[in-house]
Amino acid sequence: MKPNILFLVIDSLRSDKCHGVKKTSITPNLDSLRKNGIYFEQTISSVASTGIAMSSIFTGLFPFKIGMSGNNFNILDSNIPNFIKTLKESGYATFATAPEIASDFGLTCDFENPDMSYDNYFSLFDGLGEQIIKKLSSKNFKEPWFFYIHLNDLHYPIKVQHNFDNEKYGSSNYERQISAIDKWIGEIIKKIDLKKTLIVLTSDHGEYIPIIKTGKKTINLESSMTEANLWKLGNKIPTNLYPIKKKIGNILRNTREKIKSSKIDDLELTPYQKRVLLESRMGSGHRSFDDLLHVPLIFSGFNIPENKIISQQVRHVDIFPTIFEIISLKFKNNIDGKSLFPLVIGKEFEELPTSIENPPTVQEEFIKSIGVRTSNYKYIRDIDDSKIIYELYDLKNDPLEERNIIYDKPDVAKEMESILLKIRQTSKSNNIDDEKNKIVRENLRKLGYV
Repeated sequence: MKPNILFLVIDSLRSDKCHGVKKTSITPNLDSLRKNGIYFEQTISSVASTGIAMSSIFTGLFPFKIGMSGNNFNILDSNIPNFIKTLKESGYATFATAPEIASDFGLTCDFENPDMSYDNYFSLFDGLGEQIIKKLSSKNFKEPWFFYIHLNDLHYPIKVQHNFDNEKYGSSNYERQISAIDKWIGEIIKKIDLKKTLIVLTSDHGEYIPIIKTGKKTINLESSMTEANLWKLGNKIPTNLYPIKKKIGNILRNTREKIKSSKIDDLELTPYQKRVLLESRMGSGHRSFDDLLHVPLIFSGFNIPENKIISQQVRHVDIFPTIFEIISLKFKNNIDGKSLFPLVIGKEFEELPTSIENPPTVQEEFIKSIGVRTSNYKYIRDIDDSKIIYELYDLKNDPLEERNIIYDKPDVAKEMESILLKIRQTSKSNNIDDEKNKIVRENLRKLGYV
């Protein structure tokens, strides 16, 4: 009998806030999964955008191989082989509980439950948690099953549950909400037989947390509860009134940016501190920093060794090849991902570079950048012109990516360009009907993308 598979995605969860010295949240259930399994502490997403990142995970292909690397957001081409479809064809019952944006991107086509999608702002604490528990207790969950749960409770703007809005649960709204989410993770795990279930927990991308300490002063630019409520209320405005909403939204956004800037004008801040306070994952421009791409990855449960941490760089595209080797299934497609099973069982495994890129924007034109990351360096350049090179970072000596050494290390830049060209030997255009892509872009606007 094949094991059941629980695939749990916590949207916007950063690796350093799941495990490590920077973590201040209280997460006994996440900690238990990690201690009873394997934690890959250097897992890298190719792109800081939900739909594209999840499409890459489900296909084992980098975004440019699936037609999702252009200047506009596109949906996933259903003709591209994916792991969910193969699981279904191999006898797995496939279920999903995911936000509507996942359906917009075409990510839920191969799941069989009719209630697979929920409103993007529906919370674990509004009833989503109970719905998940009810599904797990349903007679429809015939074994073996695959259950994809995608939680949006950590997505900007964060509305912290009042029972957890206390410093003991974390030093920021972001970490307090992680503590709150962890409670529900515990309730979900109670419904699962860990001996015959493989649990995989990860995130689509990370997030900036706009809080810094400078001397004895703490600068906190996180969104307030009022802002979060107004944001969600504003998204209920009808589509035909979008021009008015857009105008008001731009005014509010610009006002907020001015207020943020005024709070730090007289402070001496490092490049990293300025970045986390002023930049946005959903804004325009360069979004390839590790705060946004470095995500957690836990394998726990069925046939997984306990309390093992792997520091070697791994990629989003490696997740499902690893799942398939663990459950002894083959995936017949030429993909970018490689199974991490050798690392699981303690064997040597060559560390592989990963393709990275900034996602498209919804309504603004900007220069598209691509790049490559190894555990030592990160290299970023213009997508169309290899001579327009932006940045090179020494990740070992400069983990906060504050010092661009592109002119100091030309030989390294040349080597990284060679790696990038090798990765990007082939690409694919997207021929999906643009009417469907327009729906994606409209819903992304509602979530705050520009």
